[in-house]
Amino acid sequence: MAIWVTEQRASPGPVFGHTDKFKGLGIFIDTYKNHRPGTVFPYVSAMLGNGSESYDKNNDNKDTELTGCSARGLRSASVPTKIRLTYYQEDSFRVELQYKAADEWTDCFETGALKLPPVNYLGFSAETGELHDNHDIIQVQSYNMYMSEAWKSTESGDRGGKNKKGKGKNYDPNRGRQSGGWAWFFLKLLLLPVIAAGGYVGWTMYRASTRGSRF
Repeated sequence: MAIWVTEQRASPGPVFGHTDKFKGLGIFIDTYKNHRPGTVFPYVSAMLGNGSESYDKNNDNKDTELTGCSARGLRSASVPTKIRLTYYQEDSFRVELQYKAADEWTDCFETGALKLPPVNYLGFSAETGELHDNHDIIQVQSYNMYMSEAWKSTESGDRGGKNKKGKGKNYDPNRGRQSGGWAWFFLKLLLLPVIAAGGYVGWTMYRASTRGSRF
C-alpha cells in the first residue's frame, strides 16, 4: 500500500497501483519481500520523486528510497494499525506507526527538510501480487500545523486570561451592540408619543384653518 503527496493527479501504474516517475513524495508500506537481503518485512519506506527517476521495484526501493524502517507485526496486529505523518515545511518530516498496542506510537523515521511541490495532491493506492492482502482505509485525518499570528495572539489571550486591546478572555463582541440596541429601543418608545401628539396638534390646526377659510 502507498500514500502519495504528488504534483500530478493519481493515475494507474506499476508502483503499488500508481504511475511511475512521479514528482513528489511516496510512502510505501510493503508487506511482500522481493529481493532485499537483511531487511525485515513488512517494511515502510519513503521516496522523493523528481519526475524522471523510476521506483526500484525489483529491490523493494533499496536504491531509490529516502529512508525507511522495518515493522514486524504490522501485518497481523491485534489493534487497528495507524500511520502518522508530520511535515513541517522546509524543516522536517516524521513517520510514526501504531500497531503494537492502542495509543502506542512507534517511531519509524525522521528526515530533515523536504521540499514538496507547492501544489500537490494527497492519494492512496494498493497492489497485490502472489500473496493476497486486504487494504482497508477506515479514516483519514489532516491538520494544519501552522497558525497565523492573529490566531496565536487570540489563543494566548484566551489561555492566559489577559485582555489584549480589550479582546481577551472576557471580551464579548456583542456587548456594546446589545446595550446600544436597548438604549435606542427605549428612545424610540419615548419619542413615539411625542411624535403622535405633534401630529395630532398639526392635524387639528390644519382642520381649523380649513374651516375658517370657508367663511
